[in-house]
Amino acid sequence: MAPKLSIVIPVYNVAPYLKKCVVSCFNQNVTEDLYEVILVNDGSTDNSLEISEELKITYPKIQIVSQKNKGLSGARNTGLKHAIGEFVWFVDSDDWIKDNCLGDILKKLNANTDILWLGHDVWHHGKSVKSYIPEQTSSAITGEALFSNHLDNLFYIWKFIYNRNFLNSNSLLFLEGILYEDLEFTPRALIKASKCYTMPDVYYHYLVREGSIANNIKSKNIEHRFYILNKLIDLLNTKEISKSYATTLSRVITHTTEGTINLAARADVKIPENGTKVISRIKESDNYFSHVSFKFKLIITSPKFYYKAYKVSHAIYKLLISKT
Repeated sequence: MAPKLSIVIPVYNVAPYLKKCVVSCFNQNVTEDLYEVILVNDGSTDNSLEISEELKITYPKIQIVSQKNKGLSGARNTGLKHAIGEFVWFVDSDDWIKDNCLGDILKKLNANTDILWLGHDVWHHGKSVKSYIPEQTSSAITGEALFSNHLDNLFYIWKFIYNRNFLNSNSLLFLEGILYEDLEFTPRALIKASKCYTMPDVYYHYLVREGSIANNIKSKNIEHRFYILNKLIDLLNTKEISKSYATTLSRVITHTTEGTINLAARADVKIPENGTKVISRIKESDNYFSHVSFKFKLIITSPKFYYKAYKVSHAIYKLLISKT
């Protein structure tokens, strides 16, 4: 009998964190025949593979799949290919899940569920610093409603548990070769979903660490964010989405564009050529971006001026903080 849930964990040079993540997946209040754990070793160059093999001795039901490095998206796609569970939960290997949470989660999952959206908290310097708890839904809602009324720019893939047939039947795979793939994947997936549920509690623990993608900004990071923004503008211009979905997506685009320029300025990374093109596309799309704030109008009319002004203001802010 196939398991109810497949937990897919991409593994790449996470030796200090991997054991905690995997052990959390087995500190559960359900029998191990109800779920499987797949570790996708994505060409690790540290001893992550050795740790995975040691963990398999303790937990024989672990499945280890090794491949040449394809990045996080490629590892997730490989995990999905090997998964046999009715549902799939993509867990990052430097995070961990709540002890004894699978009992409640598996009860919530049924054959008609496309997506289950979970609460999480953020851990920094050894303690939980913030929690994000979804609002309870009394019945199933559409992916459009989840996107428009609940997400609030929380696109992290690990907050979602997906019906595997839903993913496969809609040919939903992660775009490989880019960073921030969650931002591209989530809006594209939610358009297809008709039955989504939320679980208003913390089930996932997200670790902020200094070496993660989110805290190591380079030119590639900014280029990839603008690449995704271009994809989102393409999605905005399709006939597949409703007016309310388009309204929410346009807000996501403005929020992410501003955030990307701010990120570039803080990291002293210039706005790349693809970023200039994205800003031009936004400026030309008056039907979706006519009601933006004065600050965003400044961004799209004078991006270089805004970049320089933000960079100076951030430097002043850092100086003031250092003196307090």
